[in-house]
Amino acid sequence: MNANDYAEQVVRKFMEDITDHVFLSIQYDESLMREYMTRVNENSLQIINQAIGKKVKEMFDLENIDVCSNPRSFLIKDYTRHRK
Repeated sequence: MNANDYAEQVVRKFMEDITDHVFLSIQYDESLMREYMTRVNENSLQIINQAIGKKVKEMFDLENIDVCSNPRSFLIKDYTRHRK
């Protein structure tokens, strides 16, 4: 495998789990987490999480693959995996 093939493999894997990465970013960023909790309290967990998931798909123009029921982020129970 050459460097370009390896780089593509890494980025594709990241994109598959990008929603989990986004929620991990929220989880580990104090200001994002504070704002997330405010939004959840004003709306609901389901509404906020779905809005974030849809925005990830929309902004990166991704296609759904399947659902992962084992996220690393504790903010979500599952998430849709994607591909370009």
